[in-house]
Amino acid sequence: MLIETVILAIVVSLIEGGKIRRLGWLELRGIWLIPSAWAIQIVVYWAAVKGMGMGPDWVSPVLDTASYFLLLIFAGYNWYVAGMRILALGIFLNMLVIALNGGVMPVDPLYLPEASRQALLAGQGTHGLLTPVTHLSLLADRIYISLAGFGEQIISIGDILIDAGSFLLVYKTMVR
Repeated sequence: MLIETVILAIVVSLIEGGKIRRLGWLELRGIWLIPSAWAIQIVVYWAAVKGMGMGPDWVSPVLDTASYFLLLIFAGYNWYVAGMRILALGIFLNMLVIALNGGVMPVDPLYLPEASRQALLAGQGTHGLLTPVTHLSLLADRIYISLAGFGEQIISIGDILIDAGSFLLVYKTMVR
């Protein structure tokens, strides 16, 4: 949903008289941390979907959690940027629930198609099913949204905060 949020922020900013070129003026420190975190998440996800082990059982959860930690470091470097504190809180909440649930983001099975539910039961991917023993279940992916043109998604409170922070970052940068 992050891409949709950034597109919406750009459109709203343009309507409000914002300038896209101002995004180029944004000075973010430690930008290399973002692709590093994404690369780790891609490798962990790919290995999980393919059913490939990454060594001992603890490696994948630690790497997944570490990728969120890299994003938190990035947010810390850029604490002064509009929206970054909200974005950081969202990253922290997602990292917390993932870390406390064995390196997977719990998902409410109520809205999942049967095929997705079965894949999660088989341990495929970086998500897991929300169960009575899930830690911090309030922070899990349990908010169902359906947006015309964007499909259906299940998101977390952390995701909402990440999107809100990203929206503010783009909007405040473009509309000065």
